[in-house]
Amino acid sequence: ALESLPAHYLEVILLRDFEELTIAEISGQLGENTGAIKSRLHRARILVREYMLNSD
Repeated sequence: ALESLPAHYLEVILLRDFEELTIAEISGQLGENTGAIKSRLHRARILVREYMLNSD
């Protein structure tokens, strides 16, 4: 499922869920505001969920 994500979504998923960085840490590392990171993370998780539900 992760390999199907666009790079900008994959990046935040990896940093948050695998590297266990906080939203603030990801924001600082990527140079973007926390709202943008939260939004991107939410959209990435929706895409992963949709992929998993449709991959019978």
